[in-house]
Amino acid sequence: MTQLGVLLRTRLVLALAVGATACLPYGGRPDLEASSLARVLEAEDARPTGGPELDALVAAAGADDARLRHTAVRALGRLENPAWVDAISAHLDDVDARVRAAAAEALAQVVNGEDGGTALTSLLARVDVERDSSVRGALARSIGRLTLGAPDRRRAAEALADLAAADGALAPPDALVGAALGLEALMRGAGDDGLDRAPAERLEALATFTGTGADDVVAARVRALAVATLGMARRLRREGIERAQADPHPDVRRAPLRFLGAVAPSERPPVLRRALDDASPSVTIDALRLVAAGPRTAATCSWLLGAATSDTPASARIVALDALARQCPGLSAQTDLLRSAASALPAEESGLWQPAAHALASLARINAPRATELLPRYVDHASPFVRAYAATVAGIAEQEATLEELARDPSPNVRVAALEGLFAMRGHRIDDLLLDQLGQDDPQLLMTVVRLLEQSPGRAVVASALLAKFERVSAADRETWRDPRRALLERIRELGDALLAERLRPYLADYDAVVAADVADILRTWTGETATATPRPLPRAALPTPAELAELERVSVALHMRGGGTIVIDVLPDLAPRNVWRFVSLARSGFFDGLTFHRWAPNFVIQGGSPGANEYAGDGPYTRDEVGASHWRGTVGVSTRGRDTGDGQIFINLVDNVRLDPDYTVIGFVSEGMDVVDAVLEGAVIDRAEVRSGR
Repeated sequence: MTQLGVLLRTRLVLALAVGATACLPYGGRPDLEASSLARVLEAEDARPTGGPELDALVAAAGADDARLRHTAVRALGRLENPAWVDAISAHLDDVDARVRAAAAEALAQVVNGEDGGTALTSLLARVDVERDSSVRGALARSIGRLTLGAPDRRRAAEALADLAAADGALAPPDALVGAALGLEALMRGAGDDGLDRAPAERLEALATFTGTGADDVVAARVRALAVATLGMARRLRREGIERAQADPHPDVRRAPLRFLGAVAPSERPPVLRRALDDASPSVTIDALRLVAAGPRTAATCSWLLGAATSDTPASARIVALDALARQCPGLSAQTDLLRSAASALPAEESGLWQPAAHALASLARINAPRATELLPRYVDHASPFVRAYAATVAGIAEQEATLEELARDPSPNVRVAALEGLFAMRGHRIDDLLLDQLGQDDPQLLMTVVRLLEQSPGRAVVASALLAKFERVSAADRETWRDPRRALLERIRELGDALLAERLRPYLADYDAVVAADVADILRTWTGETATATPRPLPRAALPTPAELAELERVSVALHMRGGGTIVIDVLPDLAPRNVWRFVSLARSGFFDGLTFHRWAPNFVIQGGSPGANEYAGDGPYTRDEVGASHWRGTVGVSTRGRDTGDGQIFINLVDNVRLDPDYTVIGFVSEGMDVVDAVLEGAVIDRAEVRSGR
């Protein structure tokens, strides 16, 4: 394993010690019937509100085997039903530390998005008696996640300050990470409340925590969280910003840039200058965003123009090129640079086309005629991503003929961009063209068409055509079509009337309870009658067998990228068995071969695994959320569009994104190839996914 892989594994183990203790090995693997564990996982997947599956979880939570107990307790938390607070709280006294930590995490999850006062009482009571540092870390992280009123927030902050200390010094690393996470989450949800003196002083100490030295990534994470929390609390001073900017770790150097309000306006340029000159592209990107959001002066434009040259790393260069969509005082230099960059479009589909495409889009906004001159090469390009940029630019430049051509493109994503541009120019005069798209089955294209048909003058005809499309799509019995089906129903509601009621009535018994409820509401609105949804859910997808679960503990997935480089993902089946099983199964079947990372969000995530190279096209059916681990840099998560809506798409965290922890599942982490991840841009192709055994 590479040195980076070792560091990432160390980071993850500490993360799990705080936030997902179920993944830590039980010494010698206790003598547990694998089938019993499988039954608990099946009951969890059912999201029961009663009946034998809920009884199975409750019974397992009281089992003799510790692993079974913590799996069941974690499952009760994932129900996100506050009625289970007392039952989960009882497990804070479990004899096994890992079960106690799981109970702490479950308490935060079971009240996710709800008032957390009752959970806070249980957690604070345990703080007074708990001595295990890993459990104290879990308590801290969970306390910080709770939604609390101002008085309870102050109590929570004081407790977190105490959890960060032990015997007059800072706590051990696992407790310290939990305290830093807890304080950051608490402050993030606190609005303008600020922090009292004791928590603020503790954060000042955490901001200088060096651990074992410059290479200690866990200590760096603590420092970065502390700096960010001080900034949110309006307690970050110029000295703290300067200290953070001199830190050896880029995550710490990035942290203060969000809080330049603490620095006098006259002193901000040196701070930005240091960040722009930073050796890490991630620091430069945040600095460029700050510059881009500010006024256009000769100095700021000089910074942007300098960063937009080919000498800059591609990720930071693209951010600078995007920023140049706003005019600078020296417009001619800006135009020349953008035109030169846009002219450098490589002919081959696999080339580094992204800087050129972003440059063309920015050029179109400041000088549309110059951008139009370059359009033909983009319109004829082999890459659908490039042609989609061509459609966007044609819309900005109001090139109607080009948009009409691209509206017939074989790629649905290109048609989406072209239709947006045409509608901006013609409005509902393109309704017939929009209705023609209903023969296509791309979810994103369908949702775009439905949105653009809002207030269509052809009410009855359009509503009937949309209902026919709804009927065809529904016949596929595919859960992951929920979003376009609901969009269709929204437009049918607006444009249709009771004449369509009989066609819609059968869907009161739809396989999707959310869609069935939408149908009931539409029928009540149209007819005034009592309409009740009686959904008939599809059979749930099979969970891995005990033997398959055991196999998952020994595999990793290697994504071989087109153009070179491999990303190796070690999976976490103990934490997220259903989602890991799907990911590994799809990789083994060849599902990911030839697909792309269609989304690149710098200093956030890359996302991929969509057959349609967009947000809405994925595998079916849905998988349940299996939250529990922190979204540190290099962790791999499951993309969703709401609770329990995993569709096979994945994302890789480019930076620490701990705000995602309560809502998104982590299925693994990049053990090798993080440098390859950092080089991924939108449209990067996964040549082949390989399942490896024996890790």
